[in-house]
Amino acid sequence: MQGHNKERPEVGMEWDDGARGECLRKWKRVVRQGIVMVVITTCSVASALAQRADPDVHGPQRSSQQSEIEDLKARVKQLEQSVEDMRNKESPPDEPLSAGTQTEVPAIERERELVSEDAYADARPDNAPFDPALRGFFRFPGSHTLMRVGGYIRTDAIYDVSQLGNINQFRTESIPTPNLDVSNYNMAARASRISFETRTDTRWDVLRTYFEIDFVGPGNSTNLRLRHFYGQLKNLLIGQSWSTFHDSDVIPETVDFNGPNSWIFHFNPQVRYTHRLAKRHAVSIAAEQPSSGIPSTNPVTAQPVSSTSPLPDVVVRYRYETDDYHFNTAGLFRSIGGVTSSGQSDHAFGYGVMASGLVRLWGRDNVVFQAVYGEGIARYFNDTKGLNLDAGYDASGAVNAQPLYGGYAAVQHFWNEHLRSTVTYGYLQVSTTDRSPVDTYKRTQYLDCNLMYSPAEGITIGGGFLWGQRVNKDDVSGEGFRINFLVKYDLVRLQQDVKKVLPF
Repeated sequence: MQGHNKERPEVGMEWDDGARGECLRKWKRVVRQGIVMVVITTCSVASALAQRADPDVHGPQRSSQQSEIEDLKARVKQLEQSVEDMRNKESPPDEPLSAGTQTEVPAIERERELVSEDAYADARPDNAPFDPALRGFFRFPGSHTLMRVGGYIRTDAIYDVSQLGNINQFRTESIPTPNLDVSNYNMAARASRISFETRTDTRWDVLRTYFEIDFVGPGNSTNLRLRHFYGQLKNLLIGQSWSTFHDSDVIPETVDFNGPNSWIFHFNPQVRYTHRLAKRHAVSIAAEQPSSGIPSTNPVTAQPVSSTSPLPDVVVRYRYETDDYHFNTAGLFRSIGGVTSSGQSDHAFGYGVMASGLVRLWGRDNVVFQAVYGEGIARYFNDTKGLNLDAGYDASGAVNAQPLYGGYAAVQHFWNEHLRSTVTYGYLQVSTTDRSPVDTYKRTQYLDCNLMYSPAEGITIGGGFLWGQRVNKDDVSGEGFRINFLVKYDLVRLQQDVKKVLPF
Protein backbone atom coordinates (compact mmCIF):
# COMPACT_ATOMS: atom_id res chain seq x y z
CA MET A 1 0.00 0.00 0.00
CA GLN A 2 1.42 3.34 -0.99
CA GLY A 3 2.01 5.84 1.74
CA HIS A 4 3.24 3.15 4.23
CA ASN A 5 6.79 2.40 5.27
CA LYS A 6 7.86 -1.21 4.85
CA GLU A 7 7.93 -1.46 8.60
CA ARG A 8 5.01 0.58 9.80
CA PRO A 9 5.37 1.59 13.46
CA GLU A 10 2.82 0.04 15.74
CA VAL A 11 0.07 2.37 16.86
CA GLY A 12 1.43 3.92 20.06
CA MET A 13 -0.88 5.03 22.82
CA GLU A 14 -0.72 8.23 24.92
CA TRP A 15 -2.50 8.50 28.27
CA ASP A 16 -4.29 11.78 28.78
CA ASP A 17 -2.98 11.75 32.41
CA GLY A 18 0.67 11.15 31.50
CA ALA A 19 1.94 13.54 34.18
CA ARG A 20 -0.06 11.70 36.80
CA GLY A 21 1.40 8.37 35.69
CA GLU A 22 4.95 9.74 35.98
CA CYS A 23 4.18 10.96 39.48
CA LEU A 24 2.93 7.49 40.50
CA ARG A 25 6.12 5.90 39.15
CA LYS A 26 8.22 8.31 41.29
CA TRP A 27 6.21 7.42 44.42
CA LYS A 28 6.78 3.71 43.75
CA ARG A 29 10.54 4.27 43.65
CA VAL A 30 10.42 6.23 46.92
CA VAL A 31 8.45 3.45 48.64
CA ARG A 32 10.87 0.75 47.43
CA GLN A 33 13.89 2.72 48.61
CA GLY A 34 12.19 3.25 51.99
CA ILE A 35 11.69 -0.50 52.42
CA VAL A 36 15.38 -1.14 51.70
CA MET A 37 16.46 1.55 54.19
CA VAL A 38 14.23 0.07 56.94
CA VAL A 39 15.71 -3.39 56.42
CA ILE A 40 19.29 -2.06 56.41
CA THR A 41 18.65 -0.06 59.58
CA THR A 42 17.18 -3.10 61.31
CA CYS A 43 20.27 -5.15 60.42
CA SER A 44 22.61 -2.42 61.65
CA VAL A 45 20.82 -2.20 64.99
CA ALA A 46 20.91 -5.96 65.39
CA SER A 47 24.65 -6.03 64.66
CA ALA A 48 25.33 -3.28 67.19
CA LEU A 49 23.36 -5.05 69.87
CA ALA A 50 25.31 -8.23 69.20
CA GLN A 51 28.63 -6.45 69.58
CA ARG A 52 27.53 -4.89 72.91
CA ALA A 53 26.41 -8.21 74.34
CA ASP A 54 27.96 -9.64 77.55
CA PRO A 55 31.56 -10.66 76.77
CA ASP A 56 31.06 -13.73 78.90
CA VAL A 57 28.53 -15.04 76.41
CA HIS A 58 30.34 -17.58 74.33
CA GLY A 59 29.76 -20.81 72.55
CA PRO A 60 26.60 -21.77 70.64
CA GLN A 61 24.56 -18.61 71.59
CA ARG A 62 27.14 -16.21 70.04
CA SER A 63 27.40 -18.43 66.96
CA SER A 64 23.59 -18.40 66.57
CA GLN A 65 23.42 -14.60 66.71
CA GLN A 66 26.17 -14.29 64.14
CA SER A 67 24.32 -16.68 61.83
CA GLU A 68 21.11 -14.61 62.10
CA ILE A 69 23.01 -11.44 61.24
CA GLU A 70 24.55 -13.06 58.17
CA ASP A 71 21.08 -14.27 57.11
CA LEU A 72 19.65 -10.77 57.44
CA LYS A 73 22.48 -9.35 55.32
CA ALA A 74 21.75 -11.91 52.61
CA ARG A 75 18.09 -10.97 52.63
CA VAL A 76 18.98 -7.27 52.30
CA LYS A 77 21.05 -8.07 49.21
CA GLN A 78 18.12 -10.03 47.77
CA LEU A 79 15.77 -7.10 48.38
CA GLU A 80 18.21 -4.68 46.77
CA GLN A 81 18.46 -6.93 43.72
CA SER A 82 14.64 -7.23 43.56
CA VAL A 83 14.27 -3.45 43.62
CA GLU A 84 16.84 -3.12 40.83
CA ASP A 85 15.03 -5.75 38.76
CA MET A 86 11.73 -3.92 39.24
CA ARG A 87 13.33 -0.67 38.07
CA ASN A 88 14.61 -2.36 34.95
CA LYS A 89 11.17 -3.82 34.18
CA GLU A 90 9.32 -0.49 34.41
CA SER A 91 7.46 0.25 31.19
CA PRO A 92 9.01 2.97 29.04
CA PRO A 93 6.96 6.15 28.52
CA ASP A 94 4.09 5.69 26.07
CA GLU A 95 4.90 6.60 22.49
CA PRO A 96 3.00 9.45 20.79
CA LEU A 97 -0.21 8.45 19.03
CA SER A 98 0.30 7.36 15.45
CA ALA A 99 -2.28 6.95 12.68
CA GLY A 100 -0.45 3.94 11.27
CA THR A 101 -0.21 5.57 7.83
CA GLN A 102 1.69 8.42 6.22
CA THR A 103 -1.14 9.29 3.85
CA GLU A 104 -2.73 12.67 4.65
CA VAL A 105 -6.05 14.30 3.82
CA PRO A 106 -5.31 17.34 1.59
CA ALA A 107 -5.05 20.65 3.44
CA ILE A 108 -7.94 22.45 1.75
CA GLU A 109 -10.35 19.69 2.76
CA ARG A 110 -9.27 19.94 6.42
CA GLU A 111 -9.15 23.74 6.50
CA ARG A 112 -12.76 24.31 5.46
CA GLU A 113 -14.88 25.28 8.44
CA LEU A 114 -18.18 23.37 8.49
CA VAL A 115 -20.98 23.33 11.04
CA SER A 116 -21.40 19.58 10.40
CA GLU A 117 -18.91 16.68 10.55
CA ASP A 118 -20.01 15.18 7.23
CA ALA A 119 -16.55 15.33 5.66
CA TYR A 120 -14.91 13.83 8.77
CA ALA A 121 -17.19 10.79 8.68
CA ASP A 122 -16.20 9.76 5.15
CA ALA A 123 -13.77 6.90 4.49
CA ARG A 124 -10.36 8.02 3.19
CA PRO A 125 -7.70 6.20 1.14
CA ASP A 126 -5.32 4.27 3.41
CA ASN A 127 -7.57 5.27 6.33
CA ALA A 128 -5.82 8.64 6.48
CA PRO A 129 -7.03 10.51 9.58
CA PHE A 130 -8.95 13.73 8.94
CA ASP A 131 -7.18 15.19 11.97
CA PRO A 132 -3.40 14.46 11.76
CA ALA A 133 -2.98 15.13 15.50
CA LEU A 134 -5.57 12.44 16.38
CA ARG A 135 -7.08 14.85 18.88
CA GLY A 136 -9.67 13.27 21.13
CA PHE A 137 -8.39 9.68 20.74
CA PHE A 138 -7.52 7.57 23.76
CA ARG A 139 -6.29 4.02 24.29
CA PHE A 140 -9.00 1.44 24.86
CA PRO A 141 -7.89 -0.35 28.06
CA GLY A 142 -6.09 -3.65 27.52
CA SER A 143 -5.85 -3.35 23.74
CA HIS A 144 -3.96 -1.84 20.82
CA THR A 145 -7.05 0.14 19.78
CA LEU A 146 -7.48 3.90 19.76
CA MET A 147 -10.99 5.22 20.31
CA ARG A 148 -12.64 8.60 19.85
CA VAL A 149 -16.07 9.82 20.93
CA GLY A 150 -17.37 12.68 18.78
CA GLY A 151 -20.46 14.53 17.71
CA TYR A 152 -22.22 17.68 18.72
CA ILE A 153 -25.33 19.16 20.32
CA ARG A 154 -27.29 21.46 18.02
CA THR A 155 -30.53 23.39 18.41
CA ASP A 156 -32.31 25.25 15.58
CA ALA A 157 -34.83 28.08 15.85
CA ILE A 158 -36.93 28.22 12.65
CA TYR A 159 -39.42 30.80 11.39
CA ASP A 160 -41.38 30.24 8.17
CA VAL A 161 -42.95 33.28 6.55
CA SER A 162 -45.46 31.00 4.82
CA GLN A 163 -46.33 27.41 5.69
CA LEU A 164 -43.94 24.78 4.37
CA GLY A 165 -44.48 21.05 4.17
CA ASN A 166 -41.64 20.23 6.60
CA ILE A 167 -41.27 22.30 9.77
CA ASN A 168 -37.79 20.95 10.63
CA GLN A 169 -35.96 20.58 7.31
CA PHE A 170 -36.00 22.98 4.38
CA ARG A 171 -37.04 20.49 1.72
CA THR A 172 -38.07 22.32 -1.45
CA GLU A 173 -40.02 19.28 -2.66
CA SER A 174 -42.40 19.76 0.29
CA ILE A 175 -43.32 23.38 -0.53
CA PRO A 176 -47.11 23.56 -1.03
CA THR A 177 -48.36 24.39 -4.54
CA PRO A 178 -49.88 26.91 -4.42
CA ASN A 179 -48.58 28.58 -1.24
CA LEU A 180 -50.36 28.54 2.09
CA ASP A 181 -50.18 32.02 3.61
CA VAL A 182 -49.70 30.84 7.22
CA SER A 183 -46.53 31.60 9.20
CA ASN A 184 -44.97 29.12 11.64
CA TYR A 185 -42.27 29.01 14.35
CA ASN A 186 -40.47 25.85 15.45
CA MET A 187 -37.44 24.67 17.45
CA ALA A 188 -35.62 21.37 17.02
CA ALA A 189 -32.53 19.49 18.23
CA ARG A 190 -32.88 16.62 15.75
CA ALA A 191 -29.64 17.52 13.95
CA SER A 192 -27.52 16.63 17.02
CA ARG A 193 -25.17 13.68 16.47
CA ILE A 194 -23.08 11.12 18.33
CA SER A 195 -20.19 9.22 16.78
CA PHE A 196 -17.66 6.56 17.82
CA GLU A 197 -14.45 5.84 15.93
CA THR A 198 -11.73 3.23 16.47
CA ARG A 199 -8.32 2.78 14.85
CA THR A 200 -6.41 -0.49 15.30
CA ASP A 201 -3.03 -1.44 13.86
CA THR A 202 -3.45 -5.07 12.76
CA ARG A 203 -0.86 -7.41 11.21
CA TRP A 204 -2.21 -6.48 7.77
CA ASP A 205 -3.01 -2.78 7.99
CA VAL A 206 -4.86 -0.09 9.93
CA LEU A 207 -8.46 -1.05 10.66
CA ARG A 208 -10.81 1.89 11.07
CA THR A 209 -14.40 1.54 12.26
CA TYR A 210 -16.89 4.39 12.37
CA PHE A 211 -20.37 4.60 13.87
CA GLU A 212 -22.64 7.65 13.76
CA ILE A 213 -26.26 8.36 14.61
CA ASP A 214 -28.50 11.40 14.68
CA PHE A 215 -32.10 12.01 15.77
CA VAL A 216 -33.78 12.63 12.43
CA GLY A 217 -36.56 10.07 12.58
CA PRO A 218 -39.34 9.56 10.01
CA GLY A 219 -41.56 12.57 9.45
CA ASN A 220 -40.97 15.09 12.21
CA SER A 221 -40.20 12.54 14.92
CA THR A 222 -37.08 12.67 17.11
CA ASN A 223 -35.92 9.08 16.82
CA LEU A 224 -32.48 7.58 16.36
CA ARG A 225 -31.30 7.26 12.75
CA LEU A 226 -28.26 5.23 11.71
CA ARG A 227 -26.02 7.25 9.40
CA HIS A 228 -22.67 5.44 9.31
CA PHE A 229 -21.66 2.00 10.53
CA TYR A 230 -18.66 0.63 8.63
CA GLY A 231 -15.16 -0.78 8.86
CA GLN A 232 -12.28 -0.27 6.43
CA LEU A 233 -9.16 -2.43 6.22
CA LYS A 234 -6.55 -2.10 3.46
CA ASN A 235 -8.92 0.20 1.51
CA LEU A 236 -11.67 -2.42 1.63
CA LEU A 237 -14.83 -0.91 3.14
CA ILE A 238 -17.74 -3.00 4.39
CA GLY A 239 -20.87 -1.57 6.01
CA GLN A 240 -23.09 1.48 5.63
CA SER A 241 -21.71 4.86 4.65
CA TRP A 242 -22.05 7.60 2.06
CA SER A 243 -22.76 6.16 -1.36
CA THR A 244 -19.65 5.98 -3.54
CA PHE A 245 -21.70 8.09 -5.98
CA HIS A 246 -21.08 11.02 -3.64
CA ASP A 247 -18.39 13.54 -2.68
CA SER A 248 -18.41 14.54 0.99
CA ASP A 249 -15.78 17.26 0.44
CA VAL A 250 -18.12 19.40 -1.67
CA ILE A 251 -20.93 19.50 0.89
CA PRO A 252 -21.65 23.22 1.36
CA GLU A 253 -22.12 24.84 4.75
CA THR A 254 -25.82 25.70 4.98
CA VAL A 255 -27.74 27.10 7.94
CA ASP A 256 -30.31 24.33 7.41
CA PHE A 257 -28.88 20.87 8.10
CA ASN A 258 -30.87 19.32 5.23
CA GLY A 259 -28.65 20.89 2.55
CA PRO A 260 -29.33 21.79 -1.10
CA ASN A 261 -32.03 20.09 -3.17
CA SER A 262 -29.63 18.58 -5.74
CA TRP A 263 -27.10 17.27 -3.23
CA ILE A 264 -26.48 13.52 -3.65
CA PHE A 265 -27.47 12.51 -0.15
CA HIS A 266 -27.68 8.77 0.39
CA PHE A 267 -26.41 6.27 2.97
CA ASN A 268 -26.02 2.81 1.44
CA PRO A 269 -24.93 -0.61 2.73
CA GLN A 270 -22.04 -1.51 0.43
CA VAL A 271 -18.77 -3.24 -0.29
CA ARG A 272 -16.20 -0.80 -1.68
CA TYR A 273 -12.59 -1.12 -2.74
CA THR A 274 -10.30 1.86 -3.37
CA HIS A 275 -7.01 1.63 -5.26
CA ARG A 276 -4.45 4.42 -5.25
CA LEU A 277 -3.03 4.77 -8.75
CA ALA A 278 -0.49 7.34 -7.57
CA LYS A 279 -0.04 9.80 -4.72
CA ARG A 280 -2.88 12.05 -5.91
CA HIS A 281 -5.01 9.62 -7.93
CA ALA A 282 -7.49 7.05 -6.63
CA VAL A 283 -10.12 4.79 -8.18
CA SER A 284 -13.01 3.18 -6.26
CA ILE A 285 -15.53 0.52 -7.23
CA ALA A 286 -18.50 -0.47 -5.13
CA ALA A 287 -21.52 -2.76 -5.07
CA GLU A 288 -24.32 -1.05 -3.13
CA GLN A 289 -27.79 -1.87 -1.90
CA PRO A 290 -30.38 -1.37 -4.69
CA SER A 291 -33.90 -0.05 -4.38
CA SER A 292 -36.40 0.85 -7.09
CA GLY A 293 -38.47 3.97 -6.52
CA ILE A 294 -41.50 3.44 -8.79
CA PRO A 295 -45.26 4.14 -8.46
CA SER A 296 -47.09 1.41 -6.57
CA THR A 297 -49.79 1.12 -9.23
CA ASN A 298 -49.46 0.83 -13.00
CA PRO A 299 -51.82 3.52 -14.36
CA VAL A 300 -52.33 1.65 -17.64
CA THR A 301 -53.11 -1.84 -16.35
CA ALA A 302 -54.33 -0.67 -12.93
CA GLN A 303 -52.34 -3.50 -11.35
CA PRO A 304 -50.43 -3.05 -8.07
CA VAL A 305 -46.65 -3.20 -8.50
CA SER A 306 -44.02 -4.23 -5.95
CA SER A 307 -40.58 -2.76 -6.61
CA THR A 308 -37.72 -5.23 -7.07
CA SER A 309 -34.03 -4.94 -7.88
CA PRO A 310 -32.38 -8.01 -9.44
CA LEU A 311 -28.85 -6.54 -9.31
CA PRO A 312 -26.83 -4.36 -6.93
CA ASP A 313 -26.18 -0.73 -7.79
CA VAL A 314 -22.63 -0.51 -9.15
CA VAL A 315 -20.52 2.65 -8.81
CA VAL A 316 -17.12 3.47 -10.29
CA ARG A 317 -15.38 6.62 -9.09
CA TYR A 318 -12.17 8.50 -9.95
CA ARG A 319 -10.63 11.21 -7.77
CA TYR A 320 -7.67 13.58 -8.16
CA GLU A 321 -6.65 15.82 -5.27
CA THR A 322 -4.00 18.32 -4.19
CA ASP A 323 -3.68 20.63 -1.18
CA ASP A 324 -5.50 23.41 -3.06
CA TYR A 325 -8.17 21.64 -5.09
CA HIS A 326 -9.68 18.29 -5.99
CA PHE A 327 -11.79 16.85 -8.81
CA ASN A 328 -14.14 13.90 -8.53
CA THR A 329 -16.22 12.03 -11.11
CA ALA A 330 -18.32 8.88 -10.82
CA GLY A 331 -20.64 6.64 -12.82
CA LEU A 332 -23.66 4.76 -11.44
CA PHE A 333 -25.33 1.73 -13.09
CA ARG A 334 -28.50 0.06 -11.85
CA SER A 335 -31.61 -1.95 -12.70
CA ILE A 336 -35.01 -0.58 -11.65
CA GLY A 337 -38.52 -1.97 -11.92
CA GLY A 338 -40.95 -4.27 -10.23
CA VAL A 339 -43.31 -7.20 -10.41
CA THR A 340 -47.10 -7.09 -10.67
CA SER A 341 -49.56 -9.06 -8.56
CA SER A 342 -49.93 -11.51 -11.47
CA GLY A 343 -46.19 -12.22 -11.45
CA GLN A 344 -45.15 -10.15 -14.49
CA SER A 345 -41.72 -8.56 -14.08
CA ASP A 346 -40.57 -5.42 -15.86
CA HIS A 347 -37.25 -3.62 -15.36
CA ALA A 348 -35.34 -0.79 -17.01
CA PHE A 349 -31.68 0.21 -17.10
CA GLY A 350 -30.72 3.24 -15.03
CA TYR A 351 -27.47 5.19 -14.96
CA GLY A 352 -25.96 8.42 -13.72
CA VAL A 353 -22.83 10.53 -14.23
CA MET A 354 -21.60 13.12 -11.74
CA ALA A 355 -18.73 15.57 -11.53
CA SER A 356 -17.74 17.59 -8.47
CA GLY A 357 -14.87 19.68 -7.21
CA LEU A 358 -13.41 21.92 -4.53
CA VAL A 359 -11.09 24.85 -5.29
CA ARG A 360 -9.23 27.18 -2.94
CA LEU A 361 -9.76 30.82 -3.91
CA TRP A 362 -7.74 32.77 -1.36
CA GLY A 363 -6.60 31.80 2.11
CA ARG A 364 -9.41 29.56 3.33
CA ASP A 365 -12.01 30.95 0.91
CA ASN A 366 -13.23 28.21 -1.41
CA VAL A 367 -15.82 27.24 -3.97
CA VAL A 368 -17.49 23.84 -4.32
CA PHE A 369 -19.70 22.48 -7.10
CA GLN A 370 -21.52 19.36 -8.22
CA ALA A 371 -23.30 18.52 -11.49
CA VAL A 372 -25.30 15.33 -12.21
CA TYR A 373 -27.21 13.83 -15.11
CA GLY A 374 -28.88 10.43 -15.25
CA GLU A 375 -31.93 8.26 -15.73
CA GLY A 376 -33.57 6.29 -12.95
CA ILE A 377 -31.43 7.72 -10.10
CA ALA A 378 -33.92 10.01 -8.30
CA ARG A 379 -33.51 8.08 -5.02
CA TYR A 380 -29.94 9.37 -4.71
CA PHE A 381 -30.90 13.07 -4.51
CA ASN A 382 -31.69 14.97 -1.36
CA ASP A 383 -34.95 16.38 -2.74
CA THR A 384 -36.38 13.38 -4.61
CA LYS A 385 -35.49 10.44 -2.41
CA GLY A 386 -38.68 8.78 -1.24
CA LEU A 387 -40.82 10.26 -4.04
CA ASN A 388 -40.75 7.12 -6.26
CA LEU A 389 -39.47 9.03 -9.28
CA ASP A 390 -36.84 6.54 -10.48
CA ALA A 391 -39.19 5.27 -13.17
CA GLY A 392 -42.64 5.84 -14.65
CA TYR A 393 -44.93 4.09 -17.16
CA ASP A 394 -45.35 4.83 -20.86
CA ALA A 395 -48.58 4.51 -22.87
CA SER A 396 -48.15 0.72 -23.18
CA GLY A 397 -47.69 0.30 -19.44
CA ALA A 398 -43.97 -0.51 -19.67
CA VAL A 399 -41.48 0.78 -17.09
CA ASN A 400 -39.30 3.69 -18.26
CA ALA A 401 -36.35 5.20 -16.36
CA GLN A 402 -37.02 8.92 -15.90
CA PRO A 403 -34.29 11.42 -16.84
CA LEU A 404 -33.19 14.09 -14.40
CA TYR A 405 -30.37 16.60 -14.04
CA GLY A 406 -29.23 19.14 -11.53
CA GLY A 407 -26.41 20.60 -9.54
CA TYR A 408 -25.32 23.25 -7.09
CA ALA A 409 -22.48 25.65 -6.39
CA ALA A 410 -21.41 27.33 -3.15
CA VAL A 411 -18.86 30.00 -2.20
CA GLN A 412 -17.47 30.20 1.34
CA HIS A 413 -15.77 33.40 2.52
CA PHE A 414 -13.93 34.00 5.80
CA TRP A 415 -14.38 37.57 7.04
CA ASN A 416 -11.89 37.05 9.86
CA GLU A 417 -10.75 34.29 12.21
CA HIS A 418 -14.20 33.94 13.77
CA LEU A 419 -16.72 34.97 11.08
CA ARG A 420 -17.53 33.24 7.80
CA SER A 421 -20.35 33.19 5.24
CA THR A 422 -21.54 30.77 2.58
CA VAL A 423 -23.93 31.29 -0.34
CA THR A 424 -25.38 28.16 -1.99
CA TYR A 425 -27.65 27.79 -5.02
CA GLY A 426 -29.13 24.52 -6.25
CA TYR A 427 -31.34 23.36 -9.13
CA LEU A 428 -32.95 19.99 -9.88
CA GLN A 429 -35.37 18.86 -12.63
CA VAL A 430 -37.07 15.54 -13.37
CA SER A 431 -38.65 14.69 -16.75
CA THR A 432 -41.63 12.49 -15.85
CA THR A 433 -43.62 10.30 -18.24
CA ASP A 434 -46.97 11.29 -19.79
CA ARG A 435 -48.81 8.95 -17.43
CA SER A 436 -47.58 10.76 -14.30
CA PRO A 437 -50.16 12.85 -12.37
CA VAL A 438 -50.25 16.59 -13.08
CA ASP A 439 -49.10 17.47 -9.55
CA THR A 440 -45.95 15.35 -9.88
CA TYR A 441 -42.62 16.97 -8.98
CA LYS A 442 -41.02 18.71 -11.98
CA ARG A 443 -38.28 21.01 -10.71
CA THR A 444 -37.08 22.93 -7.65
CA GLN A 445 -34.69 25.75 -6.84
CA TYR A 446 -32.80 26.32 -3.59
CA LEU A 447 -30.92 29.30 -2.10
CA ASP A 448 -29.13 29.55 1.26
CA CYS A 449 -27.24 32.61 2.57
CA ASN A 450 -25.77 32.53 6.07
CA LEU A 451 -23.33 34.00 8.58
CA MET A 452 -21.51 31.73 11.07
CA TYR A 453 -19.70 32.94 14.19
CA SER A 454 -17.23 30.75 16.12
CA PRO A 455 -16.22 32.72 19.24
CA ALA A 456 -14.29 29.81 20.76
CA GLU A 457 -13.26 26.28 19.90
CA GLY A 458 -16.23 23.96 19.79
CA ILE A 459 -18.90 26.68 19.68
CA THR A 460 -20.79 27.88 16.59
CA ILE A 461 -23.60 30.42 16.43
CA GLY A 462 -25.20 30.96 13.05
CA GLY A 463 -28.11 32.42 11.20
CA GLY A 464 -29.37 32.91 7.69
CA PHE A 465 -32.28 32.80 5.32
CA LEU A 466 -33.42 30.22 2.79
CA TRP A 467 -35.57 30.53 -0.31
CA GLY A 468 -37.02 27.70 -2.34
CA GLN A 469 -39.41 27.08 -5.20
CA ARG A 470 -41.27 23.98 -6.37
CA VAL A 471 -42.87 23.60 -9.81
CA ASN A 472 -45.22 20.72 -10.65
CA LYS A 473 -45.68 18.92 -13.94
CA ASP A 474 -48.62 21.24 -14.79
CA ASP A 475 -46.39 24.27 -14.00
CA VAL A 476 -48.28 25.20 -10.83
CA SER A 477 -45.64 26.53 -8.45
CA GLY A 478 -45.10 27.53 -4.84
CA GLU A 479 -42.36 29.37 -2.96
CA GLY A 480 -41.02 29.13 0.56
CA PHE A 481 -39.01 31.56 2.69
CA ARG A 482 -37.40 30.58 6.01
CA ILE A 483 -35.23 32.29 8.65
CA ASN A 484 -33.05 29.83 10.57
CA PHE A 485 -30.81 30.33 13.62
CA LEU A 486 -28.63 27.68 15.26
CA VAL A 487 -26.36 27.12 18.25
CA LYS A 488 -23.99 24.17 18.23
CA TYR A 489 -21.58 22.74 20.83
CA ASP A 490 -18.97 20.20 19.70
CA LEU A 491 -18.24 17.23 21.95
CA VAL A 492 -14.68 17.13 20.57
CA ARG A 493 -13.07 19.94 18.66
CA LEU A 494 -10.95 18.79 15.70
CA GLN A 495 -7.49 20.22 15.28
CA GLN A 496 -7.10 22.28 12.11
CA ASP A 497 -3.85 23.47 10.57
CA VAL A 498 -5.11 26.83 9.33
CA LYS A 499 -2.70 29.49 10.57
CA LYS A 500 -0.41 29.17 7.60
CA VAL A 501 -3.16 30.02 5.11
CA LEU A 502 -5.16 32.68 6.95
CA PRO A 503 -5.04 35.95 4.91
CA PHE A 504 -5.48 38.17 8.00
